[in-house]
Amino acid sequence: MKKRAFDRYPANQNVRLYFENNISTGTLLNISKSGMFVNTRTCLPLKTKLEIHLPIGEDILKVPVKVARLSRKDDIYDGIGTELLESSAKYLEFVDDQTRIVKTTEKKIKTFVCSVCDHITFDTAPITCPFCSGSIDNFHDNSGALNIPEKIDTLTEFEKKHFPLIILSREYGPAQDFKHLDVHVKVGAIQHKMDVEDHISFIDFYFNDMHLPKKCIARINLNCNILNPEATLRFRDVNPGILTIISNCNTHGSWLSETTI
Repeated sequence: MKKRAFDRYPANQNVRLYFENNISTGTLLNISKSGMFVNTRTCLPLKTKLEIHLPIGEDILKVPVKVARLSRKDDIYDGIGTELLESSAKYLEFVDDQTRIVKTTEKKIKTFVCSVCDHITFDTAPITCPFCSGSIDNFHDNSGALNIPEKIDTLTEFEKKHFPLIILSREYGPAQDFKHLDVHVKVGAIQHKMDVEDHISFIDFYFNDMHLPKKCIARINLNCNILNPEATLRFRDVNPGILTIISNCNTHGSWLSETTI
């Protein structure tokens, strides 16, 4: 097999496909300086020319491409591989940013994501999804696709809108006996907007002690019409461990934050 001229990196972003007078949607699964792979149920013939609209920050980057290959699973077409017809400086900058994120995260975390409800598991895929009850066949490896900023104290404005902030509050009784722990999560330091086209769809809470794998203990689904991207859980009994938060943006993927408790 001929080696690709450019490495591909996970992207995990929702995109729109414009071809002729039609509009479709898909999920950008990987990206390179020469092309992209988009998970979509829209089957387009090889060499079809189209325009992929890719959200970058507050802007939409329009990328002209052509279909180079088709992907299918169980006789159902589920994705297209594309080649760039032309690339802009902004697109190449986005690829470089994605490369930096992946190289920072892929050495640390192996993850799998459910294609039905976007639930993420760590290390191994579960037999059954705890949220949608889908089978292990619905999970695919997305290691490196979680957005984890390299340095918390140097976040960009875009990262500040997505990175979940964790605020811990412990309450004690009159005899200084532990009563409960409140965990408040806010997305992000600059509040993320809650538009239909771009909003935080859910916040997942994980907890593990120092010897066990991460286990998802709760999901807060957010109605973008009436809720801000914030949630609070009250723990009644907590051993020391690691609290992991994943916030999911319907346009810009999943973002992870951790703290010890």
